[in-house]
Amino acid sequence: MLVRDTKLDRSVEVRDKLCLKRPCYWPRLDPGRFVQSIGYRGGGKCWLCGTREIHGCPASSHQPLS
Repeated sequence: MLVRDTKLDRSVEVRDKLCLKRPCYWPRLDPGRFVQSIGYRGGGKCWLCGTREIHGCPASSHQPLS
């Protein structure tokens, strides 16, 4: 889902609205698709949570914030 990050003034692709308050939240530009021997291609068009993209959401992010 896309959520507006007011610090970046951009929309970021995250799991849910509470992701912006979680310690695992890491906004970054989409690097694109990785092609072996070439590198990343076609990225930089949207923002996403880097932690979610690289490692998946941590188990703690599935629990409600207290």
